[in-house]
Amino acid sequence: MATTLITEIQRAQTRLRFLSRTERGVLIIRILRELKTHRQEVLGNVPADRCVWIDRLIASVSSTISEIVNMQDVEFNRVLSEFEKLMATLQNISHPENSQRTIH
Repeated sequence: MATTLITEIQRAQTRLRFLSRTERGVLIIRILRELKTHRQEVLGNVPADRCVWIDRLIASVSSTISEIVNMQDVEFNRVLSEFEKLMATLQNISHPENSQRTIH
């Protein structure tokens, strides 16, 4: 996953009330493309029965793009927050050597 997408999501969250429906749609489609890319490139050799979760997520997002885009700001922000967490998690799993270590 590109860290630029996480940055794009964070930027969109800070200017959420100024985002047009078109800009929201472009961002959701970008997230969807990243999920599809991750599915193909990282999980391509993983048995299909172990990838049901991402396949369902891709199908769900694909079929509800217009509903997501038309959400109220608070709801749309929640969706973006969850996608941000997911993208960060997938990035860390896919490239553990690049993940930042938290010192407690």
